[in-house]
Amino acid sequence: MSIKVALAGQPNCGKSTIFNMVSGIRQHIANYPGVTVDKKSGYFSVGDIDIEMVDLPGTYSFSSYSLEEKVAKEFIINESPDIILNIVDASNLKRNLYLTFQLLEVGVPVVIVLNMSDVANRRGIIIDAKKMSEFLGCPVIEASAAKGQGKDEILEILRKTSELKENYQEFRANYDELEEYILELENEVNLEDKTAISKRWLCIKALEKDQAILEILKSTHKDINSKITALREKFNSKLGKNIETFLASFRYENADIIFNECVSETKKGELTTTDKADKIILNKWLSFPILFLIIFITYELSIVFGYHLTNYTWPVLAAIKNFIIDISPSADIARIPLITDMAVWLANSTIALLNYLPIFFILFALIAIMEDVGYMPRMAFILDKLFRKFGLHGQSTLPLVLGGAFVGGCAVPGVMSTKGISDDRARMATILTVPLMNCLAKVPFYTLLLGAFFPTQMSIMLFYISTVTVLAALLIAKLLTSTVLRTRETAPFVMELPPYHMPTFKGVILRSCERVWIYIKKVCTIVVAVAVILFVLLQFPGLSKEKQEHYTNEEQVLLASFDKVVKKSSYYSLVDSREEVASLLNFYDGYRAKKMSGSKGVDEKYQEDNPEFYKFLVPKNDKDAKLINGALRKLSTGRNKILREQKNDKIESSLLGMAGRALEPISQFAGFDWKINVAFLSSFAARESAVATLGSIYESNKDSSSIATVSDDSNTTSSTIADESSLRPEEMMAKNSGYTPLHAASIIIFMLLTPPCIATMIVVKMQTNSWAWMCFGIFFPFGLALAVASLFFTVSSIFGISGLEAISWYYFTLLFAVLVLWFLPEKRKNWSGGIVKNR
Repeated sequence: MSIKVALAGQPNCGKSTIFNMVSGIRQHIANYPGVTVDKKSGYFSVGDIDIEMVDLPGTYSFSSYSLEEKVAKEFIINESPDIILNIVDASNLKRNLYLTFQLLEVGVPVVIVLNMSDVANRRGIIIDAKKMSEFLGCPVIEASAAKGQGKDEILEILRKTSELKENYQEFRANYDELEEYILELENEVNLEDKTAISKRWLCIKALEKDQAILEILKSTHKDINSKITALREKFNSKLGKNIETFLASFRYENADIIFNECVSETKKGELTTTDKADKIILNKWLSFPILFLIIFITYELSIVFGYHLTNYTWPVLAAIKNFIIDISPSADIARIPLITDMAVWLANSTIALLNYLPIFFILFALIAIMEDVGYMPRMAFILDKLFRKFGLHGQSTLPLVLGGAFVGGCAVPGVMSTKGISDDRARMATILTVPLMNCLAKVPFYTLLLGAFFPTQMSIMLFYISTVTVLAALLIAKLLTSTVLRTRETAPFVMELPPYHMPTFKGVILRSCERVWIYIKKVCTIVVAVAVILFVLLQFPGLSKEKQEHYTNEEQVLLASFDKVVKKSSYYSLVDSREEVASLLNFYDGYRAKKMSGSKGVDEKYQEDNPEFYKFLVPKNDKDAKLINGALRKLSTGRNKILREQKNDKIESSLLGMAGRALEPISQFAGFDWKINVAFLSSFAARESAVATLGSIYESNKDSSSIATVSDDSNTTSSTIADESSLRPEEMMAKNSGYTPLHAASIIIFMLLTPPCIATMIVVKMQTNSWAWMCFGIFFPFGLALAVASLFFTVSSIFGISGLEAISWYYFTLLFAVLVLWFLPEKRKNWSGGIVKNR
């Protein structure tokens, strides 16, 4: 026999802890079809009964205000669970009973689990569970999941599911004046074959104008809307109140009756630990410093400490990458097989994302702790007033900070942490504005431009960069929530401050692992698909025939130089053919890569694999081996230069390069040429690549000539290479790009608003569950960045102002706009008058 159990309850009632306690570790996490809300199922057996327990999203009611409420309600309707376990916070009973009354009417047997009974007892709240069970007509179990209490009683109830179903009698609340309208509607609808859910409950929900229920009824009753409207108007004209308010008052009144009948308070009026803690944590003077301290600690532990941990995980990932390279077809001097190129590209793309795992694990653990403790709703309470002015939510704080509000964050964990924002409109606005923050990958780019064009004004420029993103994010959030997000649903402003709880180690670890596993599964599947598309865009149509001949000639010159040197060695017979030279070069580059990645036992392995070649890698006092080692290093350097030039040429002639040129007629108004366009387009895969691309593009053209001069004349070669390497990337850019500080300021503004990297876009897709929003997240900031940078550059050029002056104007313009919106009064009161003093 198998049964399905639905676990329902309000947020912060300890539902997940009960779920973990009862279901064990056989859990499966997925998304509910079509939405991003987690579907957590646990599988276990009690005797001969196989049980699937589904942890429904935490909801305050069974309305349709939030996505979680819709999902929970649709599960009950469509999945027909055998029994509902209603988890109730015993220390906050009255408020939790509001949902209980709605669940009791659904038409499925309900069992109430009074979780945190130990906390309630400690506060002097004594609940008569037996009396409560008699009042509500359902079993009531006292439990404390944090201490493992109540598990046996819950399992015993689950064993009796069949008995409960057989003896179940529909729960009916007497709604007095509303009863005649419910009855009239019940007589109209016929849903016996459509659903096992109580018809009375469906009719009550329909009278509340619950859209999900109305959709169900529409299939058999086309005129249901007009019928409901007529009944509601009739009720309203007769009693002077709407049905929703009437039902809410009725349920709260019933909850009050249960509380007064079944609960006695021995410490009534005494301040609880939560009350005392809130006097400090929510104090109007202390709340912000405490909040910033917690955010700072979260940021330091997850981002900073997490990055340190990647020093330990990266060698493992690098070893995987080296293994992939080892099993891929070898390079033939400067000819890399396409399949090897692609394998390395995919490995780099995937490993770059997996490298975030330590950060995510710490972040999710800290979020789980804050959720369990009860600080998350308090964070929202503190900042909600500020953020609501711009369409955001108090819970947007953490995502924005993690995204890089203080420079140096990462948009990927920032977007991932938006999951807990209950207001859908604010959550979407947060998802779309977090990528605007200054992630760590953007910092090298800013450093390059500031070093090249603002070497004496770096401090003031860094201040502008680090703060202007927050101003821009607030304005863009306001713009989005006033336009494209205007129709998104918002939850009523319910600010619940649950009692503080001590988190459990098992609960925190399990939730962290669950969320990390979801990330691994989804990213590793989606990223491969996107990486393949980018690879194709960068590889095709490939080099022209003339270019291929050019690089073949360069390769021949390089090989001739090598051959000329090694001929003088007694080991010449080992490297006197192209195949042998290619093998030695691959052997040398592989050895260097493994040494640089910190692999252990590299020397022993390479010596064992090929003792003859190993002599040239570590020549010691062997003069002839040293000669080959020197020539080998130059050959490796020359090959890398050819590969880099080939790569640049491929970029220029690739589909992505064509796109860069195609954008030039538009981007020229922002001061960009096609090279900058290509750098921005290629950086879509990873922001760091913008610096690498710019560095390659603006590298001195002396490179190719220097390759040609590589010879056994070591003085000449060293001198040439030393001249090239003496220039830092920012110096080469300032020297070779032809840009002015105004161009650089325009590029910075574009980068500040530019679309996020591919990894961020993937998590945007995961969080919105929509390719359309992912595309919007790419093209909207791109269009906005191009428009703003064009306006900025064109106007600044007309007035002839410098880069620093122009960006100062930009900064204070945004600051002024934010202040105007901040002080703009909100429409809060829709009435006036009343009793006037001294009238």
